[in-house]
Amino acid sequence: MKFELPEIHKISVDFDGERFEGAWWVIGGGLIVGYIGYTDSTFEWGADANKIATTMLRKLVRKHYVKLEQIPMTIPEPIRLAAYRYVNASLEESVTEEFVASFGDSVPGSLVHERLSWLCVNAISMIVPAWKHLCDDNIAEQLYDDLRRWLADPTRAVDWPTATTPAVGRRNGVQVEDCDACRLEPTADAVASTARYLQIADAADAIAVLSSAGHAYNEGCHSRGAPDRFQKWIVFEVLESAVKCEPLP
Repeated sequence: MKFELPEIHKISVDFDGERFEGAWWVIGGGLIVGYIGYTDSTFEWGADANKIATTMLRKLVRKHYVKLEQIPMTIPEPIRLAAYRYVNASLEESVTEEFVASFGDSVPGSLVHERLSWLCVNAISMIVPAWKHLCDDNIAEQLYDDLRRWLADPTRAVDWPTATTPAVGRRNGVQVEDCDACRLEPTADAVASTARYLQIADAADAIAVLSSAGHAYNEGCHSRGAPDRFQKWIVFEVLESAVKCEPLP
């Protein structure tokens, strides 16, 4: 039997004065609607699939849309506005770039550098514990601890060549290349990008941290009870500490 990908149909709805994009497709007779990583489905969709899908999309938006007033007022307004767009967007690099850029010019030794450094370090704290369950070693969490402690006290020694190079996940001495690679590789990239950002304050590295950490998070590298989306965790549990230049409580 030949496998064919389902046809994707784009749809949009107006809600709270804004336009939200989604899509629908059919698999096994079921109508599935997607919105920024969330889905809903029904087998009772009749002839007018687009109308039913639009109604379902509006329900998804109503349930998962984050209003600006939900984001803490203690966060500087440019960052807060960018965080609002970031948490309500799909995984688009441009939105992540805008979020990082909202902190200001990333200059070594500046307040922006310090805030984004804490954002990066805190962002990887959720994903690194999974490494030890998938590999022979615990290098990801060890490097995270080194970077966190160095950020709090720059007199501490860090093996920067090792920290800035993505680690290779090995199991029984052999590089992991099965389905766990989709968890290990973005975790390694996120840790290495964090180390590079701490060293040279290149905003591209901070963007890479959020992108790679988000991929690992979406592959299950997070604790039970964690927010359903990486962006929510960043905005509601990481961002305030980063702005204050503090580790997570």
